[in-house]
Amino acid sequence: MFFLCMALLAAFFPTTLGADICPVCLAPFHGRSEEPVVVTTQCCGQRFDLDCISKCFSEQPIGSRRCATCRQNPMPLVNQNTNETLPDTFFPNQTFYLACLSGDLDQVERSLAEGVNVNAAMTNDFTALMLASTIGDTDLVERLIIAGANVNTVLSSGTNAMLMAAYLGNSDCVKHLINAGADLNVARTSDGATPLSVAAWKGSTECVKALIEAKADLNLPRTDGATPLHVAARRGNHGCLEILINAGADLNAARTSDGSTPLSIATEMGNSECAQALIKAGAK
Repeated sequence: MFFLCMALLAAFFPTTLGADICPVCLAPFHGRSEEPVVVTTQCCGQRFDLDCISKCFSEQPIGSRRCATCRQNPMPLVNQNTNETLPDTFFPNQTFYLACLSGDLDQVERSLAEGVNVNAAMTNDFTALMLASTIGDTDLVERLIIAGANVNTVLSSGTNAMLMAAYLGNSDCVKHLINAGADLNVARTSDGATPLSVAAWKGSTECVKALIEAKADLNLPRTDGATPLHVAARRGNHGCLEILINAGADLNAARTSDGSTPLSIATEMGNSECAQALIKAGAK
């Protein structure tokens, strides 16, 4: 169906598609806030946004890739910016991504040896590093980072590898990502939660400790104004709450939506241990 749609578009808009529009996303190559990497096929000379065509190829086995417009063998592609030739093995397929999701380091090593683009995203925007962070495989995370994986790549939803590792309590992965320069205060677009807020929500004390030691913002709020301390108080995660208090989190920060403080939330939710800890620390 995808190839049929591309063929129809090419038939009806041959000049437009061939000029300045990627046939996959239908967005102009120029005039974007961030200029895309443009590649050209050897079969029909069609130009594509590298990210777009990489996602198309992820569903096709190496050696069986087809151009999205003429359906012929497009390899090798050429980077128009650098004239670099990109072979078939440069574009990851499901074998590589499944290896990252299952922790198959041997297969990942084979793909890396073949020159795979470690930062290429799947159709759902997940990268190899995000998959490895999800399963908590520190050896794989470290190997991908060494291979050049971008630790701060963000999905369209706003999440990234650090947020995934923090949400799942994969503290060792969090530490590896921190050491590699991951942004500690990146916020998800849905609710504005930072890695520290996510870790406090899930009750991962080790992740909270690691993020605080790395100087994550203790009081950066979500879109509703709730800080990590609010989150820990609501969830009754006493261990995380104590760590945040001892690190100097604002005890009396008020949420912008309803003015609740960590103490009022802990009381409302019946989380007496958290409430007592806040009162002992001087919360009003």
